[in-house]
Amino acid sequence: MINRLLKILDVAEIERISFRQDINGLRSIAVLSVVLYHAEIEIFKGGWLGVDIFFVISGYLISNIIISELNEGNFSFKNFYLRRIKRILPALFSTIVLTLPFAYFLLTQKALEEYVDSIISSLFFYANYYFMNLDFYVAESTKFMPLLHTWSLAIEEQYYILFPFFAYLTYRYFKKYFTFFIGFLVLASLYLNTLSESSDKFYRLEFRVWELLLGVLVMILSNNIKIKHLEKIGFPLMLFSIYYFGDNWINDSEPKIIALLGVSLIIFSNTKNTFLSKLLNLKIISMIGLSSYSIYLLHQPLFAFYRRYLNFYDAEIMLSTKLLLFVILLIISYINFQIIEKPFLDKERATVTLKNLGVVFLVLILFSIIFKNTNLINSRFTDLPEFVEGRSGFSASPIGEVIGSNEYPEFIIVGDSHTMHLLSYMSEVALLEGFSFIHISESACFSFINYTNFYNPENIDPPPDRENCYNLVNVLISYINQYDVPVIFANTWSKTISEQNTNIPIYEFNDNQNNWSELINLLINEVNLIKQVTNSNSKWFIVGKNPGSYNYEDGGYFNCLVKNQINISNVCEKEGLIKNGSFYFGNLLFETKLKNNNELIFINPYIFYCDNIKCSNLINEELVYTDHHHFTYLGSKPLVDGILNLIFKVKTQ
Repeated sequence: MINRLLKILDVAEIERISFRQDINGLRSIAVLSVVLYHAEIEIFKGGWLGVDIFFVISGYLISNIIISELNEGNFSFKNFYLRRIKRILPALFSTIVLTLPFAYFLLTQKALEEYVDSIISSLFFYANYYFMNLDFYVAESTKFMPLLHTWSLAIEEQYYILFPFFAYLTYRYFKKYFTFFIGFLVLASLYLNTLSESSDKFYRLEFRVWELLLGVLVMILSNNIKIKHLEKIGFPLMLFSIYYFGDNWINDSEPKIIALLGVSLIIFSNTKNTFLSKLLNLKIISMIGLSSYSIYLLHQPLFAFYRRYLNFYDAEIMLSTKLLLFVILLIISYINFQIIEKPFLDKERATVTLKNLGVVFLVLILFSIIFKNTNLINSRFTDLPEFVEGRSGFSASPIGEVIGSNEYPEFIIVGDSHTMHLLSYMSEVALLEGFSFIHISESACFSFINYTNFYNPENIDPPPDRENCYNLVNVLISYINQYDVPVIFANTWSKTISEQNTNIPIYEFNDNQNNWSELINLLINEVNLIKQVTNSNSKWFIVGKNPGSYNYEDGGYFNCLVKNQINISNVCEKEGLIKNGSFYFGNLLFETKLKNNNELIFINPYIFYCDNIKCSNLINEELVYTDHHHFTYLGSKPLVDGILNLIFKVKTQ
């Protein structure tokens, strides 16, 4: 059975290097780690390291092929890239084709647009940069992105494009320094990775290339140095990393160093007749390893579409269901491997298959462009309330910008996304009515003098990636000192809070009324402190939490309607219950505590969207929310009108 399966491998790789069953087994462990991590199996909380393991393996195998051919004097760029095309593209194309109908019927409009963009980015191998630049705060949840995982393919392909030229030139003209160059680049990339605090390093080649080049270094050293039994150290290191390092380590270098040191030692050892070699030689391990590419490509769409089918954001999928999905994944991956991957590795059919690949590539590109730039996406939702990106309440106005028709602002509005989703309509009103205001906000940001929601686990000043949030209160104070005008605080008010410059969260919002009372006292005190520091004489406003479309676990009323189109849900109600846990009671407490306060005025959004029993998800058959809690353009209108009427009423008194 194993001998038959070995024939399925890339012919070129078999010809250049002897088949390494241990590496095939490592492929199996890597892909299983990734799959079970995405399935949210707790014991595989470090399963994201499986991608890093793949990088080392790829670096080792590809460099072995290239260096072997360079030594033999028969290296060909054309042949190398043709082999990569045949190895990578067929399964990728089949994955895209298989996901298309599911995406069309299961994804929401926003998600469908993002899916089409991800097709194009994956086909041109820049998916890593596409997803890096995607604003996940306003984008569809990553759990629902069928092609999110193609970012790693993009990194590998970018490496495959560049490395042969580097290897050819270096090996030809500076052969004796080749190992030194590789080692230097490994250390340089690792240093950049360790030094950088940017989350972008997760997706960028320059921060990842050390993992691929580590495989090259292992190849060089293993061909010149023989040390047995290193796998006894390497295997436990790898397993420990997969078990121990959770999501909080995902952008750190330490887990990768430990895990990839373990993988490198296993590859370096190349030992046979050991416990590890026998384990990695098991038939099931071999079959999974051989199908690992198809498994990797298909696992993300499978879980993404199942979650979309259920419309769960955070709900746990039952373990029995996860196991069933896993079995289904193995079956469809093996089928994909047999009928898609295997035929394209046959040299005798290369000319025909390459032509076919070219045709499929062009068809997919043209389809994606036409689909994205015509009314095909909108036509999918003709029976639903119109919801396109342009109707979102969000605005991309820079922090501190004076918005409107006058130089002098009438007020300052500050907060997080619950400020930002008011800006589109508010900006339009400002231009029409002839006034201006200053916008100061940052997504998911809670920032006061003493407290923030972004605590600092390493006591870095300022905290990494959150400098805008960290400095938001200072920006606010500077503008208040410049313009003593009313200030509007519009925030989610439902975050974990810590002291500025500490690493310890001290408050966490929940449905406990006593806890809310403490938090609201804290928030009011912080607002008063800013007022005291700036000596402001203006009246200030606090906007409470909006009702939101929280009667749906799937992201809101619109998603419920999409779900209903395939008859897998109950009827979507246009209204939700007014008494919505902590948000409802928190607003009541805010209102009570500020009832007799002449300097701080509370605005309760519930009065604009709710009666005594229900809160509306639709206004005149138009959507109020884009998701659980962010307003559409029209959805923001009642609250914005209410805020403006109150501000100008107070200013005229």
